[in-house]
Amino acid sequence: MARRQISTEETQQLRQRIAREAARLIARGKVRNFHTARMRAMRWLSQQKLTSAQVPTQEEVMQELDRITSVSDAYRDEGLQYLIDEVASQLDQFNPLLSIDGQAMQSPDTPLCHWIVSQYPEPSIFNLDPIEPPDWAVEAFQFSNGIGHQLYLDPSLDNSDQVTRELNGQNVTFHERTVHNTSAPEESPEDLNWSDTFRPLLERLESFHWDYAEHPEGDALYHSLQVYELGRDLHPYDVEFQWACLLHDIGFVVDPRSPEEAALRVLAGRVTERVEFLVGNLSSAHRILKHETQAKSLRKSESFEELLDLARCDRDGRQPGKVVPTLEEALEQLESLEEDWSDEPIE
Repeated sequence: MARRQISTEETQQLRQRIAREAARLIARGKVRNFHTARMRAMRWLSQQKLTSAQVPTQEEVMQELDRITSVSDAYRDEGLQYLIDEVASQLDQFNPLLSIDGQAMQSPDTPLCHWIVSQYPEPSIFNLDPIEPPDWAVEAFQFSNGIGHQLYLDPSLDNSDQVTRELNGQNVTFHERTVHNTSAPEESPEDLNWSDTFRPLLERLESFHWDYAEHPEGDALYHSLQVYELGRDLHPYDVEFQWACLLHDIGFVVDPRSPEEAALRVLAGRVTERVEFLVGNLSSAHRILKHETQAKSLRKSESFEELLDLARCDRDGRQPGKVVPTLEEALEQLESLEEDWSDEPIE
């Protein structure tokens, strides 16, 4: 059977996709040289042998690398800002003071943020693990919401906007933290740019891995993109369902021990009620599919069948080596679908 003739436009699109994916591999430290990055991107994005016209040059990959590097710092800073603000908003009533360790690795296991409070919430929304407190603190705890935090309890703390304390043999200044991003938005969820809002947290899913036996496909971002692709095939015109597919595991970068609750905190006021319903009831849907519960209250929802579809996509989106769009491509597809619907005439 003769191979279909690929148009010049398709050739250029594939060339750009390969250059973009190769640049992302280098930017994220997956590979160290351009040749390996291009070869891996080519295998990832095409199952057929490519012509020289479809393979990007090293210069094209470098241009893509410059482009995404120039914005990735902003995305990373935005995501970090969000995770810090989430903690600040929960501790706000206790007038927390914060010191950020600029030398620490930004990972759940390394304390990037150090907080002082005069008291702490009970019951706490955080999973606090006791640690050895410094001399000036009564108690100390560590926890994670996607980045590492340490919390020090100092009842002598007054209402100052900054204090200096000794920490790890050095004098550290703790400052008052002003919350910027966690207040309810003025716009309705339908008017918000969801891509800009959730891109930083979605990108962090790439660093989260489950047990291989349950998730042989690898990291949580790759899994989410598989679920999104399955959902897109199943409900090609349902933009809310597709967003739920992409966002369903976002809670793992906030609090991996309570991901569903964390996801709802992230999504509250930022997405529609239907997306919140789908993501917030996913674990119940899995139990329904396994015949472990009837969940009669959920069956009354108009989106009950879509909820079960989301659980099926989540169950099936665990295939190693499956070709999926990149995160940027998925977000572009969602934005395009939203625009298509917004352009529909009102009858």
